[in-house]
Amino acid sequence: MTIQSMALIGTGVMGMGIAQIAAQAGLEVRLFDAKAGAAEAGLAKLKTMLEKLQAKGKFTEEVLKETLARFTVLDSIEQIAGVDLVVEAIIENLEIKQGLFKQLEAIVSENTILATNTSSLSVTAIAANLEHQGRLAGFHFFNPVPLMKIVEVIAGLATDEQVIADLLELSQRMGHFGVRTKDTPGFIVNHAGRAYGTEALKALGEGVTSVSEIDRILREGAGFRMGPLELFDLTALDVSHPVMESI
Repeated sequence: MTIQSMALIGTGVMGMGIAQIAAQAGLEVRLFDAKAGAAEAGLAKLKTMLEKLQAKGKFTEEVLKETLARFTVLDSIEQIAGVDLVVEAIIENLEIKQGLFKQLEAIVSENTILATNTSSLSVTAIAANLEHQGRLAGFHFFNPVPLMKIVEVIAGLATDEQVIADLLELSQRMGHFGVRTKDTPGFIVNHAGRAYGTEALKALGEGVTSVSEIDRILREGAGFRMGPLELFDLTALDVSHPVMESI
């Protein structure tokens, strides 16, 4: 199907980044966060950022108004019913994600696609308790979402082929390069790049040099845009630690 509406659960930096590119691609976007006031705060920050971009001439005032009009903040998770796609961007905890998707399955229609933005957990395991496991896939974006133009579309063992096709098509509409990957630890990007951070932590732990020098050497010597320890600060340790453990 052509996905026209999306619900986004978890309105932190990653969640609102996904919400932004979805709304800019023309999707209706419903926002929900279990923390009171978080969705409203996330939308307010996004509105301020989009207004600054509009002031710089990135798009017209009319486009700004149309984009903001596509957002709805939900009072309860039950209001998610009726969307084509639900994307989860909450804490990296298997049991919490499993519980959320089990709850969602009782709310949405059988045709609704369920997607997890997990960066490290098994998509197959997240779907294990669902009645319709084929509807769930991984949809893993990278921070900052509007600038990092890649998204991993991860097929669990039970994921329907049409679900993967629909998410790859949506990726393209949102201006991102969708890459299909298997449900393996770290998928593609974190599997290939995780040593960048773990070896930097080893060097720091062994007293080889300072935090700033490790980052400087890898920026200037190896050509990375950010040093590994800077990157940990950006993505947050509560996200990076489970990925390191998984791999």
